[in-house]
Amino acid sequence: MVRKFRVRVNGKEYIVEVEDLQPNTTTTETQVKNEIKVETAAPAKAEEKVQDIQPKPASAGTKAINAPMSGIVLKVLVSQGQNVNPGDKVVVLEAMKMENEIISETSGKVKNILVKEGDNVDTGQALIELE
Repeated sequence: MVRKFRVRVNGKEYIVEVEDLQPNTTTTETQVKNEIKVETAAPAKAEEKVQDIQPKPASAGTKAINAPMSGIVLKVLVSQGQNVNPGDKVVVLEAMKMENEIISETSGKVKNILVKEGDNVDTGQALIELE
């Protein structure tokens, strides 16, 4: 018997299917954890484990430009070493079939670009590190 559950992890919602391996017996927590399938927006990552898709923070001592929403990176508009000012467009994300321009709120020099075109990002994930 397969049952569907709605699970929220770090503010992100997932639909999980749990299959009872032995009908008419009590399913242990370990069996449930081993049988969870996560449905994500990208079919290629449907079997990805929940702990593997946590947002990645910026390195210590840097300022980060974070994703305000989850989505897919369409364009990275800056390059490493480029100076960025408040109001500059740095990344274009697609979320819910809409293009969203991510704008820097601080100034600095691009130290690291943590994403590339086609990457899926989560809310709060660091996209660009500034020095």
